[in-house]
Order: sequence, then structure tokens, then C-alpha cells
Amino acid sequence: MRILVVEDERSAAEVLAKGLREHAYAVDVAGDGPTGLAKALEVDPGLVVLDLMLPGMDGFRVLRAIREQGRQV
Repeated sequence: MRILVVEDERSAAEVLAKGLREHAYAVDVAGDGPTGLAKALEVDPGLVVLDLMLPGMDGFRVLRAIREQGRQV
């Protein structure tokens, strides 16, 4: 399964991504809302770990935009 981690705190994103990779997940990381949205639409992850307070676009808006594109994640 491919997982997208959208987290602006770099150290938290790195720890989470490392742990997921150790369990054989494919992991993509984005550090802000617009980049997270773009990656979600590009790689079509099975799961998104999404921070709510993100620069550029909050997590609620990111999720809403993903769903508006017909993606169920």
C-alpha cells in the first residue's frame, strides 16, 4: 500500500515515514497543503496521514479537494 504523509513538522514526518517504510509501506511525504494535494492526486495513495494545521492550505481543505476529485481515501 502507498501512504502519503502530509506534515509540516519535518522531524515528525521523517519519523513517521521511516516507521512506515520499516513495515514495507511505500511512503511519500509532503510538507504543506498544496504539495500534499498535488501528491495525493498524482500518486493516488491508499491512505493519507494528514496534519490539520498546514501552511498554504489546511488539512480539511486538502481532504475536501481530494474528495471533490472523486478520490476515496
